[in-house]
Amino acid sequence: MSGADTSSEFEQPVAGDQEKGAADQAKGAGDQAQGMTRRQKVVQRTKVGGGLAVVVAGLLYAASLGPGPQITLGLGVVLSLWSLVEVRRMGLFLSPLGFVVAALSTIGFAAMQVLEPDAVGAAARGLASNPFLVIAGLSLPLAALTFRTTVRHARAGTKPPVKAVSTVLLLVTVALPLLALYPIRLAGGAAGLAAYIGLAKIGDIAGYYFGNLMGKRKPFPSISPGKTVAGCNASLITAVLVGALFVQMGVLDGARYGLVSGAALGAAVNLLAQAGDLLESAYKRRAGFKDSGTTFGPSGGMFDLIDSLILSAPVAALLWPYLFQSRALQP
Repeated sequence: MSGADTSSEFEQPVAGDQEKGAADQAKGAGDQAQGMTRRQKVVQRTKVGGGLAVVVAGLLYAASLGPGPQITLGLGVVLSLWSLVEVRRMGLFLSPLGFVVAALSTIGFAAMQVLEPDAVGAAARGLASNPFLVIAGLSLPLAALTFRTTVRHARAGTKPPVKAVSTVLLLVTVALPLLALYPIRLAGGAAGLAAYIGLAKIGDIAGYYFGNLMGKRKPFPSISPGKTVAGCNASLITAVLVGALFVQMGVLDGARYGLVSGAALGAAVNLLAQAGDLLESAYKRRAGFKDSGTTFGPSGGMFDLIDSLILSAPVAALLWPYLFQSRALQP
């Protein structure tokens, strides 16, 4: 959706000419991408995706080294802050103070995990003591409410009352979720972290290519017109099969229920990854943006890349000790 049709009633002030210019650039890039053919989009996204895969492989290697958990946490902080900057440029914060609160909360929550390692270790032992229950518990109902409101207005052909989003919602769906990569790294090791990211992204890949090849029916045309029923189904089936395959290959070790543990993790991660993608699309629709940024060309900005993690990472951290023997419990 282009931002050119947003009326002054829904406009939010953007701090600084530089940020406004960046926002206009993102909108312009989105409009330009809309003029490309489907084949051109697939080819460009494949090229960008290949380059990003190399970068991710390097980061996962770094996460496998001695200070891997700390590197993972630092990466989560960087990606969260980067996404928050893009969200601010889209004008989704009600006020600049909301952005400051979200950014400081990200840093503070990360520091708490480093300064209180015993608490993080205990968090991997069970649901009751897991701090990411707070994130998951808050994010899912708030995300559902935002999505429902956006869909209702889209179907009615009207705009939401304001394009800004509650700071609390942005806090629990943008600022904090990627910090859950840290307990996933502790509980599953570097291989478990790689498996989680693989499950979150393999569905994206299968859904995108299968949807472009076979997809016709669009379940969410007003929010994410590129999604198809065939693509969504292919995404879920692929993630379930790959999750079981990861157990069979030993990538996900210590499975409590054999292949079922891998399939269950794949299903949970995929469904929430697809929900995260829809939530991010709802955010962009409120703001009147096609993409969150222009850093990665046809793939958009950082928030576009990590949308599959914002709901799935906290839930994966919650489920891990119930599906797999946690490495955090081992001496």
